[in-house]
Amino acid sequence: MKPSHLRGHQVRALVRLLNEAHELPESQGERPRHLLSGMRRILGATCGACVLDRDFGPGGRGDFVSVVLEGWDGTTLPTVEFLARAGSAFQPAIRALMHRNPEPAALVTTTRRELVDDRGWYGAPFVEHHLGPAHLDDSLYSIRRSDEPSVVQGIGFYRERNERPFDDADRELLHLFHAECGAMFDTPEPAGDDALRAGLAPRERQTLELLLRGLTDKEIAGQLGISRFTVNQYTKSIYRRFGVQSRTALLARLLGRPAPASRARMPAS
Repeated sequence: MKPSHLRGHQVRALVRLLNEAHELPESQGERPRHLLSGMRRILGATCGACVLDRDFGPGGRGDFVSVVLEGWDGTTLPTVEFLARAGSAFQPAIRALMHRNPEPAALVTTTRRELVDDRGWYGAPFVEHHLGPAHLDDSLYSIRRSDEPSVVQGIGFYRERNERPFDDADRELLHLFHAECGAMFDTPEPAGDDALRAGLAPRERQTLELLLRGLTDKEIAGQLGISRFTVNQYTKSIYRRFGVQSRTALLARLLGRPAPASRARMPAS
């Protein structure tokens, strides 16, 4: 039996987090957000994500169809947006993880350093051009394969540049977290987003498109020739329709539907 590296105070914090999550309503996505936010805090990570990837495996590109994000902001969120367009295999550690082939339903948790050495990591275009400018560096990953080939649920966390790397204790804690909480992230994938868009009023649809282009309320108001108050009302209506509470959550929900033509070419391994 392998010795455990788990830190007692982190395990106790994880137990409290689980108890808190069970007290929250199952609807409206409160549990996943609370769990991911809490785990980010326990690990001391800068940001974290839970994704459902439908093209995960050797030769796959990676394709998000569902996302929960915590801790991302205007500086770091572009890295997620880029991977949604280019495919998660553009990220060298995730590409290496794709070549691991566990049995269906198996859970694999690993640090970046166990997947890619420093030379391969810091020499990768994604790290140089996307992760570096976001001031992010070391990362930690956990994937759970489904019975369907190439489909995984993935949870990952990043730390800021110059912070301590994730260690064995962090890896074991994330593994425990994913094993205990993974089912709470199994929300229905947003297959009905097109129908939800179609149900928006014309001005709401225009507002949504401008929101997804990154325009501020003031810029949207100027573009549409309406007041910022009206933009705010349209935005609230959009949030209610998609079951989210913020612009980041709205973007996260719709990240999994990039146009195929916008995907970048993945560099050779």
